[in-house]
Amino acid sequence: MKKINESFTCINCKKEIPLASKTCRNHCPYCFASLHVDWDTPWDRSSTCKWIMYPTEYQLKNSDYKILFICSKCGKKHRNKRADDDEITKLPELIKSYEKYFY
Repeated sequence: MKKINESFTCINCKKEIPLASKTCRNHCPYCFASLHVDWDTPWDRSSTCKWIMYPTEYQLKNSDYKILFICSKCGKKHRNKRADDDEITKLPELIKSYEKYFY
């Protein structure tokens, strides 16, 4: 598995997102949006969808948050760990605001 840690501009909120400090970043730490680029495994970059993924739920497991993302175009689901600098306190409110994309 190839790990890719890149800075990027968030497709949703347009903020400049720096490299992750301890892991590879795949979502915005502010609005939690992600770009659907992987398909079977993290970092495979084999998805042809390239649409926005939004968080739809999260859970605390083994002292770490796991976030479920769903693509707003094709419905692909993907779980990811929280990054150290994620604004996790905003997540419940953001999930509620993203419901319009799925329900």
